[in-house]
Amino acid sequence: MDAALIERLTREMEAQFARPGEPAGFPKFHDISVDRYITDEFYELERKHLWSKVWVMAGRAEDVPNPGDYFTFGDLKVPIVVVRGNDMKVRAFYNTCQHRGAPVVRDKVGCANQLRCQYHGWVYSIDNGNLVSIPDERDFIDFCREDKSLSAISCDVWQGWVFVNQDPNAASLQEWFGVPFAQMEELAGEELRAVGPRSMTIPCNWKVTAEAFFEVYHFKFIHDRGGWSALDNRGATMGLFPNGCSRMVTPFSKKAVEMRGMKDWSDFQKFSDPRFIDIPSVNNLIRSTSTAFSLFPNLIAPVASYGYPFLMFWPIDKKTTRLDWVHYAPKNWEGDELPPHWQQRMDEFDHIMDEDKRNMAPMQESLESPAMKGIVVNYQERRIWNFHEQVDRMIGIENIPEHMRVQQLLAPYIERE
Repeated sequence: MDAALIERLTREMEAQFARPGEPAGFPKFHDISVDRYITDEFYELERKHLWSKVWVMAGRAEDVPNPGDYFTFGDLKVPIVVVRGNDMKVRAFYNTCQHRGAPVVRDKVGCANQLRCQYHGWVYSIDNGNLVSIPDERDFIDFCREDKSLSAISCDVWQGWVFVNQDPNAASLQEWFGVPFAQMEELAGEELRAVGPRSMTIPCNWKVTAEAFFEVYHFKFIHDRGGWSALDNRGATMGLFPNGCSRMVTPFSKKAVEMRGMKDWSDFQKFSDPRFIDIPSVNNLIRSTSTAFSLFPNLIAPVASYGYPFLMFWPIDKKTTRLDWVHYAPKNWEGDELPPHWQQRMDEFDHIMDEDKRNMAPMQESLESPAMKGIVVNYQERRIWNFHEQVDRMIGIENIPEHMRVQQLLAPYIERE
């Protein structure tokens, strides 16, 4: 974030505190159909048209440090192998031999100078997926190796994170996430390590889970700390970005301001914790607020100056979600055992996640109740609407039954830099 953006966000938070109602001219949101959360029809539309065309995070480049290192990735419900080539480039292929469909690697992680089918020994290159050799090739009539390469998947790395996309016609990773990537550049991802992976299964639709992290309207109720909460949702400002991405900056509450020794919520200081290794490039607004980015469709990053988590939401079925999160921290200790201060941080964050989880299963039950006529979204929750607009664009609005669609309203409010 540059100085001009920080100044603008400060003005926006001031305006949020001062406004008597929604901004003049802001569109009214109609209720969102509950069928988007509970029907097989909408779930299948997402599976067919959304998840097959989006960039999702598959892992870290540090997971494949050397030529031939690979890991498998199945969260898109198709078998994928990510491998580093001899040229040190990271690539992704469907983990599917072109003979009879057996996997070319079975282990979740490993190293191989070639990808060899586990069934009949067909061999593929780690550099381009080309078929290198097959046993008893003489028995295949008019066989053409060039036609039987492994199917490649779009793959790119940003700040050490590996992203994949099944759509061969997809925009590049940088083009797709350009605005949030530019604002997140200072987070020094390449200098961090993954720590403390967590996972929980939640009995609700994946969008219910994601939406819990698109607003702070709930904060003082769900995350109460004995009559006070750390954030003041009245001043939260939302940035709506292209392709369903977004940003949320929320000022500290009066109590939290007092505890930190700030003059007021806008007294942005270079707070740091001496127990943690600092990321010096992180600006003071991030240090003195709660700032989070959303990368459509399923990644949330509430960022900080000492490390931060990535949260990801993976649909298991229409009313079951796996929520994964992993923290990224400066590489300041050896081995996998967490230092005490990081263990404490993980425990605190786990507690927050448990608080959020408590609402989600009952919400799914309520969505299926005949009493629920539609989802109401207010101005504070406009990141949710932006997210749903992009869901529909990915599916294709014409493919969605009319009563399930959300109206495309927010184009005039999208920030493109």
